[in-house]
Amino acid sequence: MKHAAAPDALAASTAFARITTLLDASNAAYTLHEHAPSVTIEDVDVNLWFPVERLVKTIAFRVKGDGYVMAALCGYRQVDYKKLAAVVGVNRTQLMRLTPAEIEAELGYVVGGVAPFALTDRVRVLLDAGVMAWPTIYCGPGRTDRPLEITPAELVRLTQAAVVCLAKDQVLSSIT
Repeated sequence: MKHAAAPDALAASTAFARITTLLDASNAAYTLHEHAPSVTIEDVDVNLWFPVERLVKTIAFRVKGDGYVMAALCGYRQVDYKKLAAVVGVNRTQLMRLTPAEIEAELGYVVGGVAPFALTDRVRVLLDAGVMAWPTIYCGPGRTDRPLEITPAELVRLTQAAVVCLAKDQVLSSIT
């Protein structure tokens, strides 16, 4: 008897397939790595070999009446909601962070595998300017166990993301 895949496993495999297909079709320079599943930034500290500052986490928001926005920032940096609202052109009250269930149902991602790639045309991708400071960065490609290593410029090219200042005032770590 064949068992149906769990919804989160299905979302992860679909998002991963779509992203890797895009990467390959675009002749992108990238590397996929493997590691133990990691969902939180704290998991990265334990499971991954690269510094957390080079991990691009993507946070998904609903823009009331106008689709979605995904804000991507490095490491422990946090979204400044006023900056995000200004960039999107809305009042802060019109931005609502998506729940894990909404992320899966509406954007096709599992928590911990959200990537800065729009899988629908109703999603706008924004990269914090701090992402551009690194020679390569790591982001989720739709799965929690396969970080994608890519240059920031290549990520911008592929996602057509706007590079803007989104983070709360924090000093970038020195790049070594």
